[in-house]
Amino acid sequence: MFILHIELRGLTASFRVPHMYKYHRSLPLPPYTSVIGMFGAAIGKDMATSQEIFKNLKLKVGIAGSYKGECNDTWRVLTTKNPENDVIERQILFKPHYHIIFSGDESAIRYCEQAFKYPIYPISLGRPDDIAQVIVHDIFQRETEYLEELHNTVVIGVHSIQVNDNLFDIDDPIDPGPCTLLYRLPVNFKFKDGFTYERIANDHRDFTFIGNHSITLKEPVKGFKIITKSSTEGKFLNIPLLEV
Repeated sequence: MFILHIELRGLTASFRVPHMYKYHRSLPLPPYTSVIGMFGAAIGKDMATSQEIFKNLKLKVGIAGSYKGECNDTWRVLTTKNPENDVIERQILFKPHYHIIFSGDESAIRYCEQAFKYPIYPISLGRPDDIAQVIVHDIFQRETEYLEELHNTVVIGVHSIQVNDNLFDIDDPIDPGPCTLLYRLPVNFKFKDGFTYERIANDHRDFTFIGNHSITLKEPVKGFKIITKSSTEGKFLNIPLLEV
């Protein structure tokens, strides 16, 4: 199995949680569909075409990373159904640093490597203004392994975890503990008249986002250990594959 590891860095990022309107909370990591969107920008195709190419290449992805801080940004928007201005709050992530792995056969991974080395359109982290710096690492060949201890990543499904007492400070009322978030997110879109911007989600999966605290899964998941150079992430970063 061939694997391509890319790093994404930027000043800001925002990945809106679906169905949140007045307050646009951001997911901590790029969701599965955003990775397909990045792939589409790299190859210069619209989302509908990118989704089909991604599927035909039989690519699998893994996502991990973190950010330095967060803030809320106030926006005034003009909705199409209401002529009056509306005010929303958008959560912005500051200095994101993400790791994305693509797994597949050699021809598919070589195709991804060329696309991200020489992208046709800029790679963004959610919004078009959130431009990412892309670092493409060398392709390597390795079989998947079972991962138990995870942090700063996302797994598909609802997993049981082994929580240690030292993950909580009972004297600190704002201690987030393991800080896991569960969302049901789209993994596939249906487009009106084939290839247009008008789309609806027609397939969903449950995703568990895991924060800075390391947790241990009761049932290991398949993925890869990636070597990193960041002192905040440690020498290795466990990245599960998203079996979509």
